[in-house]
Amino acid sequence: MTVVHSYYFGLLVLLLHAQYRLALQCYECNGMNFNSSLTSDNIPSPTAPDCEIVSAQSTCSVRIGWYKGNKTEVYYGADTPLPIDSVMIKTERKVTAWSGEYETRRFIIYNCKASNSTPCNTVENAKRAIESTTFPTDEQIDKLDSLIVPTTDFDGRMCLNFTNSSDCRETNIVACQQCIGIVQYFKTPDMCATCPAGKAIMNFFDYESTFFLTNRTYFDVIRLGCRKYGACNSIENMDRIKNTLSTNFDFKKFYYSTACLTKSNVIVFISIFLLRLFC
Repeated sequence: MTVVHSYYFGLLVLLLHAQYRLALQCYECNGMNFNSSLTSDNIPSPTAPDCEIVSAQSTCSVRIGWYKGNKTEVYYGADTPLPIDSVMIKTERKVTAWSGEYETRRFIIYNCKASNSTPCNTVENAKRAIESTTFPTDEQIDKLDSLIVPTTDFDGRMCLNFTNSSDCRETNIVACQQCIGIVQYFKTPDMCATCPAGKAIMNFFDYESTFFLTNRTYFDVIRLGCRKYGACNSIENMDRIKNTLSTNFDFKKFYYSTACLTKSNVIVFISIFLLRLFC
């Protein structure tokens, strides 16, 4: 290799190294599955060989899902399509039409702005999100099962057909099999009540809340898919879900955990410094 070639090769290596150092970084892991209901005490860290640090476009995230049979899934990833610096909390309830079997799922997703120093989707931030969240109880969720009871007594003409939302599927009485209701509660409620074309494999309701960590605001989205005679996707039923399943997120507790974590790190640093100074 000539001197000129060596120079350009070295320059290329330096440029690639600089690009890597300046790239936004996140932890990424394949879904880690557990046959137990994990808590903040035993959420796994994103360590090798199951995880790696990858480049990101904007955000990093940690998703924890609790499923039927005390199963838990933990996923670390990049560029989740959620608002930056937010925590999304979701409770799902569904029943399969042909079996009548009910299932509840709960999710927490912590989403943060990626940086070029260290990934922000750490296990410590996941723990803080869990410890700050209060989900609806099983008893509260069960109270709403009457809204989604499987039945063959269905007439799409009885579904509520109303929208003040720009994103709402059109009603198709000929091909619809399920009333659908979607309400977003923010400054003013946006509602989509319809009976679109499609098969009704399961009835369901879910309550999704997104909490913004920077300004401590939030908005809720409620979805309902039901097959009952009458307007089961009514505004009254949507409000019933909202009033029964409200999810709580403690901003003070989330930030208090941050302060404690920072304080602990400072204490550890000072202790190491003093040990090196006097030993």
